[in-house]
Amino acid sequence: MNDKLTGEKAMDEKRRAIIGAGAIGAAALALTGRLASAQPATGTAKTETAKNDLIERDITYKSGDANIKAFYAEPNIKPKAAIVIIHEIFGLNAHIRDVARRFARQGYATLAPDLYSREGAPNLDVSDRGAMMKFLADLSDVRMVSDLDAAISYLKGQGMERVGSMGFCMGGLYSYLLATKSEKLNAAVTFYGRVVYAETTANKPDSPVDLAPDLKCPLLCHFGETDASIPVSDVQKLRKSLSGSTQAWKVNVYPGAGHAFFNDTRPSFNAAAAADAGTETLRFFKKHLQDA
Repeated sequence: MNDKLTGEKAMDEKRRAIIGAGAIGAAALALTGRLASAQPATGTAKTETAKNDLIERDITYKSGDANIKAFYAEPNIKPKAAIVIIHEIFGLNAHIRDVARRFARQGYATLAPDLYSREGAPNLDVSDRGAMMKFLADLSDVRMVSDLDAAISYLKGQGMERVGSMGFCMGGLYSYLLATKSEKLNAAVTFYGRVVYAETTANKPDSPVDLAPDLKCPLLCHFGETDASIPVSDVQKLRKSLSGSTQAWKVNVYPGAGHAFFNDTRPSFNAAAAADAGTETLRFFKKHLQDA
């Protein structure tokens, strides 16, 4: 059921219990990295390596004429559901590989594409917001979505019956855009992905908020209340636009949480919000990927 999170329901959402109970709650804590032992983020291309309970390898898949590099992980018992993990602006780094491993331990095949496979990862100064915004503005949304859609095709070719997507920051934007474009995606989660473009360009032909009625699969969104880059007013615009969708959707805003609250390698990490978002994300994927 669609959740516009208004009135009393919105207040209840803000006051809900932070950590889920039982196995799902424990798994959510593991997803924050606080109960899971981080594994080394190393690997040789196309070489399969056992990492305790996981099988992982670096792979390449085709997107048009391009070879897209990616990190793949799965549990020892091959699953039938998969999640495309979409990286932040910093690229396919150790943190994203670790997140892929965490979700693989919950019974999914995970594929984390390197969306900079063609040109290489950028060398960005995180303190230079202007340079970061210019870099993002120069990225082609059409190309990014096409590369991610090809990732879904790769996973389905590996025998995955249902595929979801999940992204963070820049990756959150592209998880959302993928959900408005791909007929092959079965569920999408976005963590603090950009909602409104100040202007549209050749690289950014559509403001994300305007595409909400085109949603093609269930969507779960996580935002931080104090995120300066995505004001709550933008989130409200998204909710209004999503009301025109026929798909199930939900938008969460975490009080006291800022941008990148799920990333446990950064000062912005918020353990309570991350655990709660992890709980709900697991339930969402279980419903739409494993139990569907």
